Amino acid sequence: MTRRWRFARFRALELFGGKRRASVRSMSDLVCSVMWCLLGLLVPPAVAQEKPLERSFLAGMSAGYRIQLLVRSEIQGQQPVQIGAKTYVKPFLREAHGRLSWRATQHVISVSADGTANIEEVLDEAESAQASGSSADEETEKLVKAVREAFEKWGVMRVLRYHETRAGQLTDLSPDGAPPLEEASPPVLTLWLLRALRPGVALPAAPIRFGELWQEPRTAQLPHWADVRGSEAGGWLAATGFPEPAARLHLVQQLSGTVVSGVEKPPEGTVQARFHAESLNTVSLSDGRLMAATRSATREITWKLPPVKGLREQPEFRGRLSVEVQIEACNDSPCLSPKPGRSALGERE
Repeated sequence: MTRRWRFARFRALELFGGKRRASVRSMSDLVCSVMWCLLGLLVPPAVAQEKPLERSFLAGMSAGYRIQLLVRSEIQGQQPVQIGAKTYVKPFLREAHGRLSWRATQHVISVSADGTANIEEVLDEAESAQASGSSADEETEKLVKAVREAFEKWGVMRVLRYHETRAGQLTDLSPDGAPPLEEASPPVLTLWLLRALRPGVALPAAPIRFGELWQEPRTAQLPHWADVRGSEAGGWLAATGFPEPAARLHLVQQLSGTVVSGVEKPPEGTVQARFHAESLNTVSLSDGRLMAATRSATREITWKLPPVKGLREQPEFRGRLSVEVQIEACNDSPCLSPKPGRSALGERE
């Protein structure tokens, strides 16, 4: 994706004299830095007080899913306007969003003695990518073009190979399992998306407790961010209307910190960073496999620039990059696109 889409930060800084800078960090720099991933806590009611649920794999088994990905890029702020001897600000909001869907078919190639599965995931039957913007101005069109190019660059059609443990943890997953968002370092959203696009749930070593809410603090060492604070909260809900016993896990993850270096830190002013992710996963209580999921996440950067003569308040810009993933099992029915409806990103499909 073009550099203009990296939260449109360069354009925002230029409005008040900022300078363009470019820097690309490898995704592998962050793999060890992001310390928690999507969790799932699911166990059959009969053993809810005894042991956690584990994935059950059988060599040769296959499962099909329809996956839809929504992406939104947004920048908002104030643009200075000179009228006579006075300077005023004109608020603006530019946004672009795109949609892409495909079929994912998981094949269990083999199962090791400890229950870990060798997985082959085939991505195909992709529908034409869609991208549009909130207006027809030049800057918005650049955002739309960047979203479209991200989808086209990825191309969807591919075969992924990785290992999945009985706890649902993934290893040996290559970075090309998600579109190239060209996110600035640390690419917390890109790494989250790589896992969120997989039709599975990570299962922690703890039994389910229906009706109980929990929250735990999280910490992380991330490049270019300081004073990073985080939390993870979740709760279990009953799931009805499915052909077999199931449960839903609602999970919320948050990170925040101060940007102290890197391409998102302007020469002057302060920058705050925030990451928010939320998911609702429906899982079979018989073998821990995913039946449906809605997952969304947002990476937000807020720039507060130095005071500008003639303005009462310091100029502030906010860039957001958001994604939503919808997953539906389609083993007994055609893998069609999810029905139109209201998405977590706010637009009507």
